[in-house]
Amino acid sequence: MAAASSSINPNTYNPIWDLEKQYAPPLGRRIALVIKLNNACLVPGGVDTVLKSERDIGTTSSAMDAAVQNSIAEDMKNMNVTDRGKGRDSPFHFLSDDASAGSSSFSSKSKSGRRDSFKLAGFGRGFGAKLKNQFERGVTNIAVQAQKATGDTTDIRDLLTVGAYIQNSQTGEFDVCLGMTERFEMPATLLEDPDAEGLTFRIPILIPPHVLDPDVVNGGAVIQFHLWMRSGAAIFTKSRALRKYLFVGSTTLPLAHLVQQIQPKFDQPFGMVLPLQSTVVTAGKMTMIALPDTKFPSLCGNGWSLSDPRTDTAYTSLHNKRILFNPPLDQNYSFPFSKNTVFTTERLTESTVVLPLAAAYTKLLADAAAKSTRHAMNIAAKLQCLDGADLINDPMKAMQEGHAQCQIEVLHFLRYQAEGDRAVGGNSVHVTLNLQRPDSIFENCLANCDIPSHLYIRNMTYPSHAALSFPFYPRIVGKNDPRLLPGLNTGAVGSERDVFVGKLRIQLYEESVGGAGGDVFSPIGPTSGVGTSPRHLEAVVDIDAYLNAAQDAGILYLNVIDLSTGGSAGTLAITINATTLEGMVERSTGIAGKSTNEIVDGGLISLVGMDTLMEDDTACHPYFDLHRVSADHLFKPNKNTASMRQRQLSTMGEFLTYDYTSRHAEVDRTSESTKFLEKSVRYLSTLNSPLGQGEESLPPDQQKEPRPFRPSSSRLNPLLAAIGFNIHIQSFSVSTIAMDTSTATLANIPTTLFQNVTCGAPADHSRGFSKKSGDGEKGFSGGLRRLEASRRVAATKLRDLQNQLIEAVGSYYTIQSQNRQIPGRSQRHIAAGDHQIASLRNICIAATQSLHSLTWDIAVRRGNVFSQALGIAMSLFLAHVSDLAKLQKAAWAEIWTKHGFLVTFEGLLSAAGKELGMIEDAAVGIAMLRMVSVVFVTENNQVNPNNVDRCFGIVDSPYLKWVRINPSGEGTQTRYLVEICVDVNYYAQRIPTALKNQTQVRFYPVLYQMGVDIRQWGANAGANFGKKSEVPEEMDEDEIGIPDNDVLIALNYEAFRKMNAFAHEVYLCNDPQGKVTVTWEQAHDSQQIEQPIHPMLTSLYEYIRASAGKMEHGILDEAGFASNRLGGGSAIFCKSGKDRTAMQVTFKQSQYINRFLNSQGNGFSECQVDSKKVFNDSTVMRVYGTRLPTCDKNVGQALYAFNSLQAKFMPEPLKPPARALAGFLKGGRLLAGGGIES
Repeated sequence: MAAASSSINPNTYNPIWDLEKQYAPPLGRRIALVIKLNNACLVPGGVDTVLKSERDIGTTSSAMDAAVQNSIAEDMKNMNVTDRGKGRDSPFHFLSDDASAGSSSFSSKSKSGRRDSFKLAGFGRGFGAKLKNQFERGVTNIAVQAQKATGDTTDIRDLLTVGAYIQNSQTGEFDVCLGMTERFEMPATLLEDPDAEGLTFRIPILIPPHVLDPDVVNGGAVIQFHLWMRSGAAIFTKSRALRKYLFVGSTTLPLAHLVQQIQPKFDQPFGMVLPLQSTVVTAGKMTMIALPDTKFPSLCGNGWSLSDPRTDTAYTSLHNKRILFNPPLDQNYSFPFSKNTVFTTERLTESTVVLPLAAAYTKLLADAAAKSTRHAMNIAAKLQCLDGADLINDPMKAMQEGHAQCQIEVLHFLRYQAEGDRAVGGNSVHVTLNLQRPDSIFENCLANCDIPSHLYIRNMTYPSHAALSFPFYPRIVGKNDPRLLPGLNTGAVGSERDVFVGKLRIQLYEESVGGAGGDVFSPIGPTSGVGTSPRHLEAVVDIDAYLNAAQDAGILYLNVIDLSTGGSAGTLAITINATTLEGMVERSTGIAGKSTNEIVDGGLISLVGMDTLMEDDTACHPYFDLHRVSADHLFKPNKNTASMRQRQLSTMGEFLTYDYTSRHAEVDRTSESTKFLEKSVRYLSTLNSPLGQGEESLPPDQQKEPRPFRPSSSRLNPLLAAIGFNIHIQSFSVSTIAMDTSTATLANIPTTLFQNVTCGAPADHSRGFSKKSGDGEKGFSGGLRRLEASRRVAATKLRDLQNQLIEAVGSYYTIQSQNRQIPGRSQRHIAAGDHQIASLRNICIAATQSLHSLTWDIAVRRGNVFSQALGIAMSLFLAHVSDLAKLQKAAWAEIWTKHGFLVTFEGLLSAAGKELGMIEDAAVGIAMLRMVSVVFVTENNQVNPNNVDRCFGIVDSPYLKWVRINPSGEGTQTRYLVEICVDVNYYAQRIPTALKNQTQVRFYPVLYQMGVDIRQWGANAGANFGKKSEVPEEMDEDEIGIPDNDVLIALNYEAFRKMNAFAHEVYLCNDPQGKVTVTWEQAHDSQQIEQPIHPMLTSLYEYIRASAGKMEHGILDEAGFASNRLGGGSAIFCKSGKDRTAMQVTFKQSQYINRFLNSQGNGFSECQVDSKKVFNDSTVMRVYGTRLPTCDKNVGQALYAFNSLQAKFMPEPLKPPARALAGFLKGGRLLAGGGIES
C-alpha cells in the first residue's frame, strides 16, 4: 500500500475555483475524471474501523501520527464545540478544555471542588498518546452525541473524499494536489456484494493539460489517487483536531495509459478500473470515467445558445481586435443513474446581444432626448418673449416665432390741477406697466419705475426725454386661434382685425401731489396744502391700433382715470411702436398668428411609453412634450364638461415660467441628452474599435469601459447605466454516459438542458433612490414604481388646484360685474395686483412644474432600466430558441407566436432601504418588456431594410449578424420590434418554421419578488433600520429606510394574474366554453379580475396567499417551476446577481437534477424529491461550482457576501455554505476597496 505523505493535509485544499483557476491556460483542454467507488471501499464502521486498523498495525501513515499530535495539542487550546441543542448541556463536554469554558455546559467539578479536565498546562510527554486514546475512544460517541445535539433523526455519517496527487519535482513526494472530490457521506446501508457500485462522487477531478507534457509522460509519471475519510461529527466543532482526515488507501494511474486513451482524438468518454491498495479495504476498486473538457460547448450542441460568443475568436488575442468577452465559467457534476452515469455541466456564459441592444436603444434614447431638448428650448424661447424680454438677444428670432416687437417710452405724467393744488414744481409717480394679452385673462407685469409728475399748465413745454423705455414681444394671436379670449373678435373693431397683440394697462400710484404755497422753499418744507391722500390712477393703450403703423404716431397723451372717482386725473405722455416680421418687409396687415402648441415628434417621454398626464382636461399651456396622438386627443375634444374645462384653462396663460423652462432645458434635458449620446457613441465604439490602452490587463471587476459583462462593482457608473450588470446564461446541460452495445464503448449522450439567466437587478443605481439634493420636503424618492405613483398623485393634486383657480376666477368675475365699470378697462382680464388669485395661480404653476420635472426624471430612468431589462430578456429568449430538444418535445414555437414568450423574473430583493427602490425600478422596467416583439430575419429578408443606420453589429457571434430596434406608436401605445439578423444557413436549418417569414414573438413578462435575507426578516418583523443620521458611516446605506411589505404582495398577486391568464391560454381547462380570456394588460391594470385558478398554479396561489409578513421562498420555487412547464424561461436577480442569486439558481439546479433522477429523465416532473438531498447537492454546487468565481469576477473575491448571522435568517433551501462566507468585517466588506458588498 502506498503511504500518504506526511505533508498532505486534505483540510488545506481549497475547493473554490476562483477566476485564476477557471481561466488557467490553455482553456478547454482539461480532462474530467468521474470517480466511483465500489461497495468494498465503503468501510463498515467508518472512522472507528480505520483507527482500529492503524492502531493494530502501527502504520506511519495514520493521520494521528506523532507529527500531527503536536498540532492537535495546539488546536485544543482554542477548541470551540458548537451546541445546537437549544440550551441543553453540551454533549461534547468531554472534548472541551474546562480552563477555557465559562459555563457548566463545558465543565464539571470534582468532589474537591476543582474542575476536572485535560488541561494542557499540566501534561508532559504522555499527553499526545493520552489525547490519541481519548480521541479513538470517543470518536464513535461523537456521532451519537451530535445526533442528540441536532435533534436529527438521521445518522451522522462519516465522510469520504478522493484527492489526486502528482510527484513534487523537488521533494520527490506525491504532495502536489491536482484536485479533490467533494466530501461524500457514507451510505446509510451497505450492500453485501463487495463489487457492487458503492458511490459516485459529484465533483470530478480535472487533470490540467500541463500534466500530460510528453517529457513528463515519457518519464513514467503517474497520478496517485488517495481515498480519505473523516468523521461526520467533525462539523460540530471548529477544532482542527477533530477535522483530520484518515488515510484509507490509494491507487495509481500511469499517465502514459491516460495519454494512450485520448490519442489521436478525444471526443468520447472511456472508463478505467483501478484497484485500491489499502490495509483497511479488501477488493476495493476505484472506477474512473474520463471525459473531454466541457468549458466550451459544441456549436448548436447541448448547453449552447445563440447568444454565446464564438470560441475560436472571442477569447483569443488577434491583431487589431479587442477581446470583449470573458471565457465561460464551468463545473461538472456526476450522478448515478440506473446502471449508467449522468454527467452534467454547469456553465455561465456572457451574452453577445447585451451590448449591441444597449447601443441600439441608447441611440434611440439619444435622438429622442435631443428632440425633447430642442423642443424645450423652443418653448423656453417663447416664454422668454412673454416674461423675460429684457434677456432677449435675438429679436429677429422672436419675431420669426410669431411675436411682435414693441417699444414703449413713458415720458411723464401731467396731472390736472385739483382744488387747492397750487404747486408749480415737479414731482413723481410710480408706474407699473401690465400687458393684457389677447390669449390670457391674467396680466403680465412688464416693468415698473418712478416717472416725473407735472402739474398740467396750458401751453407749457415739458421735458421730452423718456423716463422709462423698454422693448417687449407680445404673442401675435390670430382671430381663429383657439386661445383667443371670447369676444375679442366681435364688435365693430374686433371683427375687422385678423390678429391681436393686446393692450397695455398702465397703473400710476401717486403718494401725494406735494401741495405747497409761497413758503415752498422754506427750510422746514411746505407749510400749507399738506395732507393730500394717495391716489390710484390708470391708463390704457391698445397696441393693435399701432401695429405696423404707416407712420410714426409721435407722442401719445393717454387719458388717466382716477380709480376712486372715475374721473379724469390727467394725461400720460408715451410713445409706442409695434412691428411684426411682415411689417418690417412691407407695411401691410398680412400677419399670421403662430401657435405655441408645437408637437414634438418622437420625444423621449413618448419613446419610453409614457404620456405626460397633461393630455386630458388637465392640459394647460404651454403644451409640453405632446406627441401627435395626444395632441389629436387634446385639440379635438368632445362637447362635454371636460372640453369646457379645457377652454377655461386655455384662457389662463402659461403654467410654466421662463425661469423654470430655460433651466430645465439647458441643465436637465441638455445634460441627459448628452449622457445618452455619450453612451451610444461609447457603446458603438466598443463594438467597432480596438480595446483601450491598459483595459485588457485589468481583472473583470475593475473594468469600467462598456463591455457585454458589467461587474456589480460598477453599478454607480452613469456611463454603464443602460447595460444590465452581471448578466450570464447559466446552462445546466445533462448527458448520460452509457455503454454503446454496438461498439462496446462508452458514449456521452446529450439528454436535456435546464437554463436560467442570472443578473443584477435592472435598476438605475447611478441616479440613486433618494430625493435630489435641494428638493427638500417637496422632492420625490424611490424607484420607478413609487415615482410613477407619486406622479399620478401629483397630477391629481394639480387638477384639484386648477379647479380651485377656476372657481376663484369665476368668483372674481362675479364681483367685478357688480362694481363700477372704469372706462377703457378690459372686463376680461384679472389685475396683476389681485394677490389672492395670483397666489393661487403661482401654486398651480409650481405644481405644474413639479409634475413636468418628475415626468422627465421618470422618462430618463425608464430608458436606462428598460435597456437593462431588454438585454436580460433577449438573452433568455435566444437561449430557449437554441434548445432544440425543448422545441422538439412540444409546439412551444407555435405557442410563442400566438401567446408570447413567458419571461419570468425571480427577484430576491428585500422591501426595505435602497433595495425597495431597486424592486420598484425592476417592476416597471420588466413591465415595459410587454412593448417588445422579436423577429428573426436574414440579410435578404428584413422588416425595415431602409433603416440601415439603426443596425448594430453583434460581435463575435457565430450566427447572429446584427440587431435593430424599430419603434412604432406613441406614448403608451409605443411598441418595439427587435429584428435579429441570423446567418442564412442557420436560419434555414435551425430556426423553427413557426418563427420564420417575419413572424413576431411578443414578450410576456411577469415578476415574482420575495426578500430572502435579514433585511426582509426585519421588514417582516416591522423593523425600521433607522434614519440616515443615526447610522454609522461605515454601514451600507442599503440598510436604511422604511420597509414596504405591501409592494411584495401586490407584485406577486399581479404576476400571478398574468401567469394564470397565460396558463389558461396554453393549457385549456375542462370547460373550454366557459373560459374567461384575460389579457396581460387587463391583469396588469386591474385587481378585480375573476378568472379560475389554473390547476397548474394552485400551489403557487396558496403560497402567495399565505405570504403576508412571511419570507415565503415557495413563491419563487413554484413560479420558476411553473414558468418552465409553460414553455417560458426564468431570469433570477438580486442586487448584484452573485450572492442570493447564487443560492436560488443552485437550488433550482439541484431540484431539477433530482427530479430528473427520480423520474427517469424528466426534470420538470412533479415527482417527490428528498429535500435534504436537494439541499446537499445545492451546497456542493455553491462551493465547487461557478457561482463563487462569479463573485470573484464581480468584486475580486471568491466569497459570498454574507456572514454567519445573515445566513441564519435566510430560508433553509438558500442557506449558504459556511466555508464560503465573507464574514463580519467593517461595513460587511472584506476589502478596503469595498470588494465584498454588504
